[in-house]
Amino acid sequence: MAVVYDVHTHVGLDQGFFLRGWWPYAATAQNLLELMDASGIDRAVCFPFTLPSAFDPYAFASSGQIRLLPQRVPFDRENELLGMEIERLDKNQRLLQFAMFDPARCVKEQVRLIEPLIGRIKGLKAQTTVIQSNLRTLLDEARPIMELAQRNDLPVLFHTAVAPSDAWAQVKDCLDVARAYPGVRFNLAHSLRFHGALLREAAKLPNVWVDCSAHLVHCQLARESAAAVAPVADRLEADYTQPARVLATIHEMLGGRCLWGSDNPFMSWCADVIRVIYSYADEAAVLHALPGDVQRSIASDAPEAWLFGGAR
Repeated sequence: MAVVYDVHTHVGLDQGFFLRGWWPYAATAQNLLELMDASGIDRAVCFPFTLPSAFDPYAFASSGQIRLLPQRVPFDRENELLGMEIERLDKNQRLLQFAMFDPARCVKEQVRLIEPLIGRIKGLKAQTTVIQSNLRTLLDEARPIMELAQRNDLPVLFHTAVAPSDAWAQVKDCLDVARAYPGVRFNLAHSLRFHGALLREAAKLPNVWVDCSAHLVHCQLARESAAAVAPVADRLEADYTQPARVLATIHEMLGGRCLWGSDNPFMSWCADVIRVIYSYADEAAVLHALPGDVQRSIASDAPEAWLFGGAR
């Protein structure tokens, strides 16, 4: 029987989000496993929250500043702590830990901290928007991180953006990085914000997969023509009142390299003036509404190809 994967979840704590009044700001491995059980999900990729304790949470909460604290390195505690939590609670080894990294700060120090985790972690993850860290640095001064991934056959997951105001995680930059490292398997998140031309471009790259994390939020944003998704002129033509049909269309475009991910707990997002709330069960219901062969492709076959390549 095929194993069903969720390729995009967060576990941990974000003090900066909490102090700023943003939600969600925390999730535990135990809660994630319970949600998976309730929705028929066997295994999940998980990684820490996006603003680690190495950054001043009070500066972020009061003025949105991203200020690295003295003698700290991004994710210097979170990656190790998540591994400890998984070891304590995940007795059946259902959670696949990815280490989070920041491509713009303390690169050598991060590599030094991640190297002892090789064997325990199954990949690397970057969410560069929140920490305002330009992904393009992976093409030059942050090359050691990609070399670490290549050397250890670690798949890599990138948060993506298309909004002009986001200078840190543009889909075009993610695709450039993927082209520069053809030996690394990449997952570009959030359905590339439904940008039709960029989805077609991603489909041409054999080392690129695309996940649908926070699919319901993005379908709602498309219906509202919000800036976080591609504008109408660039947007994939689809009926965004029918999320399962949208996902089936993306799957067909990508030729077997579409991945199912919930983004738990960020299938909901309440921050400043935005309030969008969905549940894990809501996201899983979209998956289960798809035809059986499409479900197997995006939740079993494609995740295993991205995660493990030709070997398990």
